[in-house]
Amino acid sequence: MAEPAIHFAVPFAAFTALGLKPELAFLFSLLALTPDLDVLFHYHRSISHSLIPWVIFTMPLLVLNWESGSVNVIILALLALTSHILLDLTGYTPILYPIVKDSYRINVNFDMHFGSSPKFKFDLRVMSRPTTFKPIESLDAQLFTGEGLLISLILLAPTLLSLIKRI
Repeated sequence: MAEPAIHFAVPFAAFTALGLKPELAFLFSLLALTPDLDVLFHYHRSISHSLIPWVIFTMPLLVLNWESGSVNVIILALLALTSHILLDLTGYTPILYPIVKDSYRINVNFDMHFGSSPKFKFDLRVMSRPTTFKPIESLDAQLFTGEGLLISLILLAPTLLSLIKRI
């Protein structure tokens, strides 16, 4: 499961790399955190972690706003939400629920061994299991780990440094 700091930092870095102003990238990156608000309803990795409801919700908005400049805003919002869902594929996530009733998890490993001859091993697994939404009594989750904090800081650093230089 990706940490909130990474859920924020990844879209922020992507949006600023695409040329979005840091203030807008900040707002869209906050939006990327919204799928985890399902914990307020005593569930986690619920329907809010599926692309289907988000796409269904945004399609009418896209059609209604096709002629206006709002289309880019809607697409960026959907990309922010999608980044969260994709990052959560390190654990079982109901990414296509309710169309597909399974939750998916992706494991990727690329190992190398250097000895008398180099050996490489690539392992990609897509695993699935039936989706079950169970209420949670409590949630113990790390807001960030040392590794997650460092990755987030590295992703945020270029924009933060450029903002500091402006002052």
